[in-house]
Amino acid sequence: MARRMHLFGIFLVTGALVVLGGARAGAAGIAASGTAASGTSASGSSAAAATARGGSATSRGAYIARAADCMSCHTGEADKPFAGGNPLKSAFGTLYGTNITSDKQTGIGNWTRADFERALRLGIRKDGAYLYPAMPYDAYTKMSDADMTALWQYIHALPPINKPNIDNTLPFPLSVRLGMAVWQSVYFKPGRFVPVASKGAVWNRGAYLVEALEHCSDCHTPRNIAQGPETEHLLGGAQIEGWYAPDISHDPQSKIAHWSTDALAKFLKTGVSPDNAKVVGPMQEAVEDSLQYLTDADLHAMAVYLKDQANTNEPETPTKASIPRLAAGKRLYEDNCASCHGRNGVGREGTIPSLAHNDSVTASEPYNVIMAMLEGFKPQGSWGAMGSFADVLNDDQISAIANYVRTAWGNGASPNATPWSVGNWRKNATAAAGNTHALLCPNLAEGVIKPALSLTPDALKQAARDKGKMAGLVADYRAARPDTSKAEVIEALSTAYCRAVSTDSISEARMSANIAGFAQRVAVAL
Repeated sequence: MARRMHLFGIFLVTGALVVLGGARAGAAGIAASGTAASGTSASGSSAAAATARGGSATSRGAYIARAADCMSCHTGEADKPFAGGNPLKSAFGTLYGTNITSDKQTGIGNWTRADFERALRLGIRKDGAYLYPAMPYDAYTKMSDADMTALWQYIHALPPINKPNIDNTLPFPLSVRLGMAVWQSVYFKPGRFVPVASKGAVWNRGAYLVEALEHCSDCHTPRNIAQGPETEHLLGGAQIEGWYAPDISHDPQSKIAHWSTDALAKFLKTGVSPDNAKVVGPMQEAVEDSLQYLTDADLHAMAVYLKDQANTNEPETPTKASIPRLAAGKRLYEDNCASCHGRNGVGREGTIPSLAHNDSVTASEPYNVIMAMLEGFKPQGSWGAMGSFADVLNDDQISAIANYVRTAWGNGASPNATPWSVGNWRKNATAAAGNTHALLCPNLAEGVIKPALSLTPDALKQAARDKGKMAGLVADYRAARPDTSKAEVIEALSTAYCRAVSTDSISEARMSANIAGFAQRVAVAL
């Protein structure tokens, strides 16, 4: 399943599993319960064949593989399950799921259990090459030995299908796997799932499923410029593949905060929310390919765990969004704006403006809000760029969002934006971002990015070619922020470099590759 296609990846943490596992592939530390539900897809016949070849022991592995959704990325043709070939496109190239059947020429028929385990636990292939973090081995590393064995028995028993793998089309240096070793040193910590002693068996089972087997964090946790997970915002919502994976933490404003445990479990199985909305996009794939096949006990455990996450945010300020005509604006805001400005409209200090209690938002006329959406902003100092929504949202949608933000979070403005006024102002709007490459550059906290912005574009571009100058930039940044982490150094300098090259006349793919190379050089200098 193509659930990790981020806008661009400094270390190519994108798209599908490039070597092993599915976009949701893996298994983890609490023994799988139940057996796989009957299916009518090609994977059902494949599971039956594997069971016949490997015996009843593989039925447990089949459940794990189904729960982990291994075949989504590894099936390009329905009649050739697990034989690879599924293309996953990104701005900088196309990745292809690989053949993981037992074929010895084109699959993994020559792999041993140790080879298989090293790939899932450590992200290293049989030939010693590092796997791209698109494969969520950061989740698979939590797998128990028993589940690892069961999954291996199932995969190893799959009927061999001779189908050559398709080469990924990635530019240099994204095509160099050695860079993954640097990424691992900063963002990856191997280790098995450890149950929380103070919690019960159901909670721990749910934690195991969410954190490892289903690896929900891959979509629902935002990532930094190097595509390392922002663990301080675990499950807090993120943009992925042009979709917004909503907040599923137990924040009061979380998508699931006001659902019952039973309603959440039903949603995971059916994809239908308590208000009768049907999921689409990547989550629809997750339900259809994986979640619907889990036992009711496992779905309940996941719901228990998700509903019990720590609450670290302030309560939501009551809004006027309950007014019927503003409800549509709220939904549009959550889909298009909340990933940056937050569901509570507070943004991020020094880098993303707050919409709550903002005089420009609550002015007597809605001109400022509407033109901001139509034109966007260029990056200014520590403040990041905002893209234009002129080609994304129509007049009615923009007016609905404007009215929502003018009345939400204690804002007391009149909801007086109309489709007619948006249409008239649209005629005079010019996309302010100009070169949209600037929109690839992430927004970092002011304290993190500010020292890096003191560097000139020429200095950053020279450092990309000169190891000595790069070492100097790293030393200067660390002198300005002595207590900074390696990850923050990479993020800050790479973001500054991103802005420096965003005005160059190059393709988005080339720009992404240049930033990837720069980030790797920063990591080496560290």
